[in-house]
Amino acid sequence: MIVDDLRKAPVFAGLTDGQLAELAAIVEPRHFPAGEPIFAQADTADAFYLLSGGRVKVFKELRDGRTATIRHVGPGETFGESVLFHETYPANTAAMEDSDVYRIPTVAFRTLILKEPELGLRLLGTMARLLTMLNRRVEDLLLPVPARLARYLLELCAEKHSPGEDGLVMRGSLVCYLPTSKRELAARLGTVPETLSRALNQLARSKLIALDGERFEILDLHGLERLAQKT
Repeated sequence: MIVDDLRKAPVFAGLTDGQLAELAAIVEPRHFPAGEPIFAQADTADAFYLLSGGRVKVFKELRDGRTATIRHVGPGETFGESVLFHETYPANTAAMEDSDVYRIPTVAFRTLILKEPELGLRLLGTMARLLTMLNRRVEDLLLPVPARLARYLLELCAEKHSPGEDGLVMRGSLVCYLPTSKRELAARLGTVPETLSRALNQLARSKLIALDGERFEILDLHGLERLAQKT
């Protein structure tokens, strides 16, 4: 069971059965109910995690009391990887829904890396992709909120679009569903719910999207792409 879950994770895909078995021997399965913290910013960093089921958010607490969501973690993704290089966690994490994770202790993983260097190389590749994602997030924050929202909706449909699943083509348009509450989406986009609502209404009035609760339909794909590129 554990080996199968590890094999499904992109960061560990391609490892031999023996390597996966050694990794499985050090991981610790954990369950977190929706809303429960997994670790907090500045906590002692003694492990990183692989999400096997559910959803987790990584977020920072700002000085004015607001929170800014850095990323949403899906099944098969790791989080807290900075423990290999830092003594404390740089951000907070919490389960967005009931979530199952594998806790990977830092000391045991470092020992395993010395024996299986490929594990370290794979994790470095994951961290490089995260750095690229964070650079993109910084660029997004320089855009007006409607442009940030347009980028998010386009990326969401690109990830979810698959016939018969959450994203599908209907009458030549894209239909997708917001995976989080509008309050959480506002935190993800670095704004507040009121500003997000105005941006959603702006896109709807411009006939770029049609919104019905969590369901939205991209009516003008090229127009939304043009808005997403505005600086």
